[in-house]
Amino acid sequence: MESFNPNYFLHAANILLLVAYSVRDVLWLRLFAVAAALISIPFFVLQPTTLWTPIIWSAVFAAINLFQSWLLILERRPVKLTPEEEEVRRLVFRDLPARKVLQVLNIGFWTNAGTGDRLIERGKVLEAISLVVHGKVQIFKGDRILGELSAGDIVGSAVLLSGVPSDVDAVVLEPVRAMRWEITTLERYLNLNPETRIVMLRHLARDLAGKLGRLDGGSTQSAK
Repeated sequence: MESFNPNYFLHAANILLLVAYSVRDVLWLRLFAVAAALISIPFFVLQPTTLWTPIIWSAVFAAINLFQSWLLILERRPVKLTPEEEEVRRLVFRDLPARKVLQVLNIGFWTNAGTGDRLIERGKVLEAISLVVHGKVQIFKGDRILGELSAGDIVGSAVLLSGVPSDVDAVVLEPVRAMRWEITTLERYLNLNPETRIVMLRHLARDLAGKLGRLDGGSTQSAK
């Protein structure tokens, strides 16, 4: 009876590497690479003199790919949004997957504002924008009421796009629940996530266009 040839382990490991390089899914590529590294170890062990250097490197490669595989599995788990998070997705990010929505929400923070609180003050440089999820905000220019903002409107979008200090005040009319983003943090995130940036800019454009229509209408009515 012929003795078992250790070369079979090396052949099997290389075949698995060929399979790994032929798949498109990164997770499967890493899993096949793990299997290839582990299967090659017996080849090095069964040599007349155990080859410890390739054994150690094979173990290191297997450990790295196994860890990265675990991270990929965690990233692909289904994401469950809370009712409030789902509402934000409906209002702004309906074109994004739930995981992306959760990412952009995690760089902001929830805030509550009571009647009379100011979300924007005239003459001040804007540091954050707020997405109104519930409640109402009234926009003033001096003593004149320009209009109201409600669910889905972004307080500060016009100032954000213009980059100049605000010439209006945004005062809470009805208690507000809002998602608030620091502008520098939001811009840094959007620069790294083009897909989310496109969706956000699209909503900002719609938001600004809607405000112009409503505020113009409010100005016309107040002048009559």
